[in-house]
Amino acid sequence: MAAYNVLMVSEEKLKSYTSIHQSVSPDDLQPYILQSQDLYLQNYLGATFYQQLQDQILADSVTTENRYLLDNYIGTLLCNYGFYHALPFLKFKVFNKSILAPNSESAPGISIEELKFLQNEVRSVAENYTKLMQIFLQNNPADYPAYTSPNPLDGMTPDRKTPFFGGIQTNSKWFNWKKYRNYPYGTGERGPAYGGGNGFNSNEQCYGCGDWPAN
Repeated sequence: MAAYNVLMVSEEKLKSYTSIHQSVSPDDLQPYILQSQDLYLQNYLGATFYQQLQDQILADSVTTENRYLLDNYIGTLLCNYGFYHALPFLKFKVFNKSILAPNSESAPGISIEELKFLQNEVRSVAENYTKLMQIFLQNNPADYPAYTSPNPLDGMTPDRKTPFFGGIQTNSKWFNWKKYRNYPYGTGERGPAYGGGNGFNSNEQCYGCGDWPAN
């Protein structure tokens, strides 16, 4: 089995930790588990640890510590991230000539708005499980050296920031300014202090000190 086909959660766990019905084919779910592993799990574990897990699963040599992490943390977050990505394609099916939404004979389908609501709820659960995993890893650094001391040459290093995402993202260096009296929003003009100085000018924000100019 190639590394890109290594699944870190079982079909049974996926269906027991989500509302996915038993009748849903594993073939309809597998691509989204693999995507979730690459997009989310690798991001939060880092490439070094992620590759170590893949290699151990392929060789059937998973350590006790890694098995505990897989069973109690990784599996649950993958269930929900996988479900999050699978949801649109459980409603819509891609065929050779078109994308269709097959109708159920016994129940009406849901709307796009309802689908988005479900996705947001599932993603929220996945983010909470991710935070639990981060806390566990931070509390047990000696058991997971590939996480605490990753090799940057392997690829991305672990993302230790909060997994929660509110839907709006800005560059704080440029957008977290107090409304400066000489730079009214929308005018296209800026005052002489705007632009990222050293914080000693009274008209500049002192980056990192948390203080705003008193004007």
